[in-house]
Amino acid sequence: MKALSNFLPGAASATKRHAERRILRTSPSHLLKVVADVDSYSQFLPLCSKSKILRRSECGTMFDASLTVGMPPIFREDYVSRVKVDGDAMTVEARSIRSTVFDSLRSKWTLRSVPSIDDDEGRENVAEDIFGGACSHSEVPGGIVKEEWCDVEFEVEMRVSDPIIVGVLSQVLEEVAGRQVAAFERRCAEVAMER
Repeated sequence: MKALSNFLPGAASATKRHAERRILRTSPSHLLKVVADVDSYSQFLPLCSKSKILRRSECGTMFDASLTVGMPPIFREDYVSRVKVDGDAMTVEARSIRSTVFDSLRSKWTLRSVPSIDDDEGRENVAEDIFGGACSHSEVPGGIVKEEWCDVEFEVEMRVSDPIIVGVLSQVLEEVAGRQVAAFERRCAEVAMER
């Protein structure tokens, strides 16, 4: 499929960005494994019909993956991304290396631990200081750390030349990013139940 911009002289590319931030009821290490399991994306991720890891680096922290995404009948795209998983920094970064629709596509997951606290009255709360770092047990008088939750920041940036795709992205990027984070949250729960 030829991009519409090929027929429109002077059509400029547009860059669209969105960041989604949430607290999810899963540990960062568990979410990191789910995000790195690209082979499973087509089973649970909205708008993704195919996903496959093509090859891995010898160290195992980088891989190339093929994905088929789209909103039929508007568009469908098969593209390849290079993915870097950093277990120490708790990040997963991806950038497209082959695509016909996206001039560039980048995403980044940043995961931070946030303890869940039982307060004096037995209510469960997530530590309040999520943006400055997780509270320690000693900073929560009378509180007992129950489980580890995850402060998730998901950033996506797309540059596209096709004016039709630019128009669609302007309308749906925020919703799609939100649906993706929610899909990963559901997948974490499913995988935990399978254990």
